[in-house]
Amino acid sequence: MTIVETDALSRVVLPGHSNQRFILTENSDGSLLLQPARVVTEAQAEYESVPELRALLARASESRTVHRVRRPE
Repeated sequence: MTIVETDALSRVVLPGHSNQRFILTENSDGSLLLQPARVVTEAQAEYESVPELRALLARASESRTVHRVRRPE
C-alpha cells in the first residue's frame, strides 16, 4: 500500500506518474478516482474519430495543387 499526502497547496505526489494528467472524480463516499487523461483540441478529436475526414485530408495534402510556402523564421 502506498500512502500519499497533500502539501499546503493541496498537491500530491504520485510515485511513478510524473508529468501526467488525470481527470479527478470525487465519489459520494469521499473516495477519489483518477483516470489518465489526454487534452486534445476539438479539431484533433474530430480528425481522430472521423475516418472520412482523415481520408479527405490525406488526399488533399497529396494533391499537386496544394503548395506549402515555408518561410525562414
